[in-house]
Amino acid sequence: MVGFVPLREQMHTPSHAADHRGARRDPARAALLALVALTLVGAALRIANAVQDLFADELATYWIVSAHDLAGVVRTVATDAEITPPLSFILSWLTSRGGLSPFLVRLPAVVAGIATIPLVYRLGRRTVGRPAGLLAAALTTFSPFMILYSAEARGYGLLMALLVVSTLALLAALESGSRGWWATYVICVCLAMYTHYTAAFVLGVQLAWALWRHPARRVRLVVTTGVAGLLYLPWLLSLRADLDSPTTQILSSFSPLSADMVRETLGHWSVGFPYAFRTTALLDLPGLAALLMLAASIGMGLFGRFTSSHGSIGEGDRRPVDGGPLLVMLLALATPLGTFVQSVASTNVFSVRSLAASWPYLALAASAVILWSPRSVRALAAGLAVTSFVVGGLMMLGPNYRRPDFVAVARFADEHGAAVVINAAATPPGPLTQLDVEESTPTAPVLRLSVPEQTDRPFAIGDPVPDPVDVFRRAATTAEGGPILVVSLKHDDEKMARLIDTLPEGYEVTDERVFEGLFVYDLRATLLERDAGG
Repeated sequence: MVGFVPLREQMHTPSHAADHRGARRDPARAALLALVALTLVGAALRIANAVQDLFADELATYWIVSAHDLAGVVRTVATDAEITPPLSFILSWLTSRGGLSPFLVRLPAVVAGIATIPLVYRLGRRTVGRPAGLLAAALTTFSPFMILYSAEARGYGLLMALLVVSTLALLAALESGSRGWWATYVICVCLAMYTHYTAAFVLGVQLAWALWRHPARRVRLVVTTGVAGLLYLPWLLSLRADLDSPTTQILSSFSPLSADMVRETLGHWSVGFPYAFRTTALLDLPGLAALLMLAASIGMGLFGRFTSSHGSIGEGDRRPVDGGPLLVMLLALATPLGTFVQSVASTNVFSVRSLAASWPYLALAASAVILWSPRSVRALAAGLAVTSFVVGGLMMLGPNYRRPDFVAVARFADEHGAAVVINAAATPPGPLTQLDVEESTPTAPVLRLSVPEQTDRPFAIGDPVPDPVDVFRRAATTAEGGPILVVSLKHDDEKMARLIDTLPEGYEVTDERVFEGLFVYDLRATLLERDAGG
C-alpha cells in the first residue's frame, strides 16, 4: 500500500494536469474561433458597403487619385484643395492602379477596417481582459459607424487601425523595452498623424498616460515621440495651411456648435448611422428596441459595478496591464473632449467623423462596463449589447442606408438611348460628380445643373453655377430631338417639373424610376422623349 499510492498518483496526475491545461486552453480556443467568425462576418459587411457607388467626400478622393500621378497626389493634398494629410490618398492611388472602381479606391480602408476587429480584441486582452476584448470585437464587427468608415475612400478606417496598433506597440514597448516595439510605436504614431490630424488627441492622451504610469520609461518615451515628431516635420507647413483653409471655416459654419448638435453627434458616433440627416435618426437606426437593449446591458454593468467586485478577466487569462481599463476609458474620451475644446476655442471641428479616432477605445470601455454585470446576468448583458449592434449593422444593408446608385442611373440612361443627361442631383465637394466616375458614366454627354462645370480643380466660392433654364435649353439643342434624361433628387419634384416645362414643345415624360438611398438622396430618373408630331 505504501508504494501503491505514489504509483496511482504518477498514473493519474499527468492526465489530471493535462485535463487542467486543456480546460484552461478551451476559453482561448473558443475566443479564437469566435474572433475568426466575427472577422469573416465583418469582412462581408464591409465589402457589401465598399462595392456601392462613391458618395460625398469620396468623390474628392476619386478626383485626386484618378487625375494625378503619385507626386501630383501629394502636391494636391498639400494644398487647400484637401484639408487632411496624404497617407490614405497615397494608398488609394496605389490600390487603384488596378482600376478605378469604388472598391479599389476604398481598398485601404476596407483592409484596415477588417484588421481592426482582431486588433481591438488583442488590445482588449492587454487592457480589459479576454471577455471584454471579444465583446468589443463583436461590437466593432457590427457597428454602423465602423462598417461605414471601414468602407469609405477616406482616412478614417486607416486611422483607427493605426492608432490601435500604436497603443499595442506602446504597451509592449513599456513592458519589454524591446527596440522593435519602440520602433513600431514610432512608425505608427507618425503614420497616424499622416492619416488624420485628430490622431493627435489619442496619441497625446496615451503618451500622457504612459509618462504617468511608467516613470522609469519617461526618457525613452520622450525620445521616441520626438523622433516621430521629426518625421512629421515635412508636413507642418501643409498642416498650417489646412488649419487656415477657407474650407475648414465653411465646414464649421454648416453645423454650429450647440448642445443639441453635441448630443446628436455623440449619439450617431456611438451607436447610430454616421450620416445624421434627421434628428430622429437614432430611432430609425438602430431603432428604439435596440437602444433599449443596449441601455439595459450598460445598466446591468453599472449595477454590478456598485454591488459586487466581479471583473471581466477570464479564468486562466493573462492579467491585463496595470491601469489598462483607465487607459481605454481615457482614450475613448480623448477625441470627443479634444475636438470639443478646440471647437469652443477656435474653429468648430466637432462632427461624427471627426470622433473616429476614439471609436475602438469606446467599444473597449463600453465592453468593460457591460461585463461588470453580476455573473448570473453577464452573458445576458453581453448578448443584449451585441444584438443591439447586430440590428444596426444589418440595417446598413437596406436601401435607406446605401449610397445613391448612380451606376443604375447610368445603365437606365444607356438602356433608353438617352441623347443627353441632365445631372440635377450633383452634390459633391468637387470637382467631379457621381456621373463622372468611371463605373457610372453614361454614354451620353452629361450637363450639370446645380454645380459649377469645371472638372480640373475643386469648386471655390464665387465659381459660376449654370443657369437651370439655360442648361435645359442646351440639353434640347444637344439632344437634337433625341431622349433627354433628367437625374434629380426625389424631393425636388416641383422644381424639376417647372424646368421641364421650359423644354421645346413636344417633350413629354415617357418613363420614370426612383432609386432609393440615404433618405434625402433618393434619386429620380425622368426620361423625356419628343413625340413625332413635336
